[in-house]
Amino acid sequence: MKGLLLAGIIIGTLGVLDDITVSQASIVSELKTAARLKNPRKLYSSAMRVGRDHIASLVNTLVLVYTGASLPLLLLFINSDQTFGRVINLEIIADEVVRTLVGSIGLVLAVPITTALAVYWMKGEKDKTHSFHSH
Repeated sequence: MKGLLLAGIIIGTLGVLDDITVSQASIVSELKTAARLKNPRKLYSSAMRVGRDHIASLVNTLVLVYTGASLPLLLLFINSDQTFGRVINLEIIADEVVRTLVGSIGLVLAVPITTALAVYWMKGEKDKTHSFHSH
């Protein structure tokens, strides 16, 4: 059962990472085109300002998703005879907190790395429209 929970969390985190990296690359492309930012440092700086807001939003989403998925388990613990302090220190709860933190760290690292790669890739490009996200 713990393996299934871990697999679900990994898949969820990968989905969020995919979302943030594709969106961040698109932000770089659009800023370069719309704002006509030629200087790579200015382009990176502008994209990172948008990326920070995106990180905050997705970290909150990640925490809410993990909390929602763990809610039945939390309800079982709350209805038991154990104190809140004892329940919060159980290994299964600590695992959830660690997984949330690891996923959040991955998101925080993904934005500057993706932004730098997108700026580098677009550095030599003229004012063309790039699409990093296709349907």
